[in-house]
Amino acid sequence: MTAHVEAAVVEAAVTALVEDTFAALSRIGSVMTSMWDRCPAPRSADLAGLRTAVFVELESHRELFNGAGVVVAEDALADQPRYLEWWRNGADPGESPTPLQLDLNPRSEYFYDYAAMAWFTVPRDRCVRAVHGPYLDFTGVDITVCTFAVPALSTGGTFIGIAGADVPVTAIDAALMPVLRTAPPLALVNTEGRVIVSNHADHLPGARLRDAGDGRRRSVPDTPWALVQLDS
Repeated sequence: MTAHVEAAVVEAAVTALVEDTFAALSRIGSVMTSMWDRCPAPRSADLAGLRTAVFVELESHRELFNGAGVVVAEDALADQPRYLEWWRNGADPGESPTPLQLDLNPRSEYFYDYAAMAWFTVPRDRCVRAVHGPYLDFTGVDITVCTFAVPALSTGGTFIGIAGADVPVTAIDAALMPVLRTAPPLALVNTEGRVIVSNHADHLPGARLRDAGDGRRRSVPDTPWALVQLDS
């Protein structure tokens, strides 16, 4: 098998992972849209109706998702200026998901200002799906993740929030390693040239690649990522 064909196989695996993740989030977002249509002025308690959809995706993506849920547009709810319905898988199969608790009070020292974060602002401002990371998630887990997000809109087209998932880099690595093992030295990088995963011990997640010119870079279709050929 040539290096070109091997890289194409890796590309296909990356695209499948990304598309599967976004498809799961679109299903959650669709439930959020339907709920908004039934209740045009929802309150935070109404979002409990989204949990079944979130739990289904968490369970079916147990090996990939650390957490998933929805994050609501500011002032979109009748009773809370900021709110999220975000859950994390339990440590063991069969264990119930646990809610993520964050400080959303802007006067607090520990205010979690999600409305300023790229995984929220890109879907909100550009109405496109987005992947942010890899970055170290300090919200209680301290692991390196990529956050995937899709915009959620009311039927009338108003932005009401995002449906998202945190995907640990270790989970991406585990999902892609079967094809990476048989490929030439490659690194999957984000738009900033930072490594997400690679099959070369000298290129760790989060490191920035240098000299990754167009001749060594292959954009991965339908993703914001690229594969970069590494020196052996």
